[in-house]
Amino acid sequence: MAIRNRDLAYCTLSTFFREPTLAIRRHTLRAQVRDELVQWLDHGRLKPGERLEETRLARSLGVSRTPLREALAGMAEDGLVESVPNRGFRVPSLSLNVVQDLYPMLGAFEGLALRLAGSRAREQVHRLEEINARMSSEHLTARQRHQLDQVWHETVTARNPNQSLAGELARLRQRLIHYGGAWEQGAADVRTSQAEHADITARIAEGALDVAAERLLAHWIRGIKVVAHWLAEREGAGAAKAMP
Repeated sequence: MAIRNRDLAYCTLSTFFREPTLAIRRHTLRAQVRDELVQWLDHGRLKPGERLEETRLARSLGVSRTPLREALAGMAEDGLVESVPNRGFRVPSLSLNVVQDLYPMLGAFEGLALRLAGSRAREQVHRLEEINARMSSEHLTARQRHQLDQVWHETVTARNPNQSLAGELARLRQRLIHYGGAWEQGAADVRTSQAEHADITARIAEGALDVAAERLLAHWIRGIKVVAHWLAEREGAGAAKAMP
């Protein structure tokens, strides 16, 4: 009887240690699926307003529908996709209200991250200047300029020590990936953005982080007008195509 009890204990322990491993693998697969879907959103493979057909997506990703659904559910919680009752998921339609809500939040969070970085923020000055200078290259596409702009903003907050804040920044930035088209359509004023970047960088170099944070917020608020112009152009072009 003692041997049987030991066998039972061994089996119980084996199960105990084996199940977390499976859970970790499942979590890793779900994270990989999410990362790939975010890339598809960023590159326009999944369009605003598009209904997400789970069977087709699962086949394209080479996974079953279970990790796909888990990834989509997590993305819905973060606002990257929308859950539609009895219909699955879809990519959110473009909305100026979203930009008006999130751009000031992102500007305020970046400013807070900059303040928390303290003197370490100055370590990024040379990198910020280098990225900003590259944005004016004639050899770049509008999309590449947009990517450089994203890198510039990520570099501004790179010395932030608060990991919870870093997570919120990452989520906010992902929610706004649908609006990168404002750069790709040429609506963004590159010279104005560069001038504002240069001013913010100069304030960081001086150690005037409060001023830099205020100008970061103003920079994002100005960006609302850029996106509004781009959305208006899209709506106008769509209406023109719909006319007989």
